[in-house]
Amino acid sequence: MLNDYKAARISAALQLPHEVKRLCQSELIPARLRQKLTEIRSYFRPEFSGPLSLIEGTVGNGDLPQITIAASNSCIPALLEVKQRTHSQSLAVYLGLPDTSLSKIDVLVLSRLDQMRLRYLGPARANLETAVCTLLPFSGALKDDLSPPPWLPEPASQRRVAVCIGSGVESAGFQLQSSDIDQLAEGLMHIQPAQMYILLSRELHPRLKAKIHSQLIDRLRHKICSRPDGRELLASAAHVNVVDYFLPDQPSPVSILASASLVVVNADDIASVSLAASLQRPVYIAGEESTTQILRNYYKLLDAGNIVRRFYPQGSRYSYMVMPDIEGPIDEFSAIRDHEPWARYDSQHDLDSITAFIRQRIRKLNE
Repeated sequence: MLNDYKAARISAALQLPHEVKRLCQSELIPARLRQKLTEIRSYFRPEFSGPLSLIEGTVGNGDLPQITIAASNSCIPALLEVKQRTHSQSLAVYLGLPDTSLSKIDVLVLSRLDQMRLRYLGPARANLETAVCTLLPFSGALKDDLSPPPWLPEPASQRRVAVCIGSGVESAGFQLQSSDIDQLAEGLMHIQPAQMYILLSRELHPRLKAKIHSQLIDRLRHKICSRPDGRELLASAAHVNVVDYFLPDQPSPVSILASASLVVVNADDIASVSLAASLQRPVYIAGEESTTQILRNYYKLLDAGNIVRRFYPQGSRYSYMVMPDIEGPIDEFSAIRDHEPWARYDSQHDLDSITAFIRQRIRKLNE
């Protein structure tokens, strides 16, 4: 859903007509193997034509695009098939780090986290002629998508909170544990929204999803709070809505986050961090203390830029960490220290940089 949204934004900014194509599904031959067979076939019959083997709805070489945009590893074989069929005259654009040789992609749209991953492999890998870099992964969301004006204080009776949970694993340095789910639930107990939306990634493992339902969602619906003496107290429950993107016909995350008063994002869900920040919502990171290596440094960078804050609600277990020299009002959702004002992330600048770079690569391709 979001990948189509991102590609459409870039196409519109380039003022090019665009069409979303679906991958051909085959239960007998995986896409990777079909791509290899296509490559082998090209050695014996380089001028082959007819419908593409990996993309639905194609007739022949005459309807192949000038630019092909992909944003998931499952689309890479199809992306490369178009490039091969057009003899590299179709520009291959990939959003993120692809699971293939970087030299096969004409334009890489990388985030600062992607750059940090490449730099970890070697300084030269982070400086690619074919790459354009943005601080956050490109989300496609712009100011036009905003619903209520951001940064206006709301009474708790009208507050809408969105909670985003990713796949459970972020290779840059986070793996969701049962203790992290308990800690997130305990933190959410200390806020009093009128409505809460819990967004579950379609990549979330079923075992983790079951734990989230039992340890987080059921607990929030009954609002079971722990007392200092160890006993549990049944408090007023928030209205909890679960949006599971593994299921069909779910509402767009853009519409949910755009109308949220604040967004709590689990540390594994970088895409939702980017989307919420691009929509200029207050973004709080849950589980940041469990991150390691590259991901921890990346969140420190975003925190220093006032784009995100750690999710430490007032009254939660981390209240003992409150700094004694706090001046001014305390952020009740990140109450351990004082903060600079929120930065308003400009995703339009990212889109302008990406489209300018793609136009430059097209000119170079046509030389």
